[in-house]
Amino acid sequence: MNFSRYAIYYIPELPLFQIGSDWLGWNSITGQETLLSADHHRITDRPRKYGFHATVKPPFSLAPHSTQGELQDAFHAFCPTVSPATGGTLKISRLGRFLAMTQDVQSNNVTELAASTVSHFDKFRAPLSDIDIEKHRQRRLTPKQDALMLRWGYPYVMQEFKFHMTLTGPLQSDEIDAFEHDVNIRFRKFLDKPLNLASLALLGEDRESGRFHAIERLPLGM
Repeated sequence: MNFSRYAIYYIPELPLFQIGSDWLGWNSITGQETLLSADHHRITDRPRKYGFHATVKPPFSLAPHSTQGELQDAFHAFCPTVSPATGGTLKISRLGRFLAMTQDVQSNNVTELAASTVSHFDKFRAPLSDIDIEKHRQRRLTPKQDALMLRWGYPYVMQEFKFHMTLTGPLQSDEIDAFEHDVNIRFRKFLDKPLNLASLALLGEDRESGRFHAIERLPLGM
């Protein structure tokens, strides 16, 4: 498969991952789609291509001097050196007009793991193009977010990082209550449970379909 970008995500264990994948309509590990109703397909259209996940290192194009093999070797070397991150219980939150699964309290351990992953793999990231920079700036970034974007390729990293597993695209004000009720029912047995981030996954974005596929998933720590 020919990948245009790569990312490092947290993919939760079964059965949460399967339920989340069925909700979005795309399983990034098996490469299988789930048939959804027209309305459900619409509200999950934006996050579907990424699969059910929490971003740790955001999608990036490979630097000209780097190869996928080198990135995978670095991923293999990195995962045993970092400890699993825990803390905070899972809940459904509104992030603006989106719904996502988040922590009730942002865990320092998770934030530090994400920061170390972003910095460790930055040498594999191609510089942002002028078009990329302008696209990010359309989100009306704060000065801090703009500086992070220029340094690390993405505005919501380091101190701006917030753990979340996206469940919908932007929802209309007259439908968000109903869909929030639906996701609370769908994911109810996983809510109010502590997050245990014990593995990371390296994914690639298929150049043809635009869908993200898991290349490999490794446990953290020795």
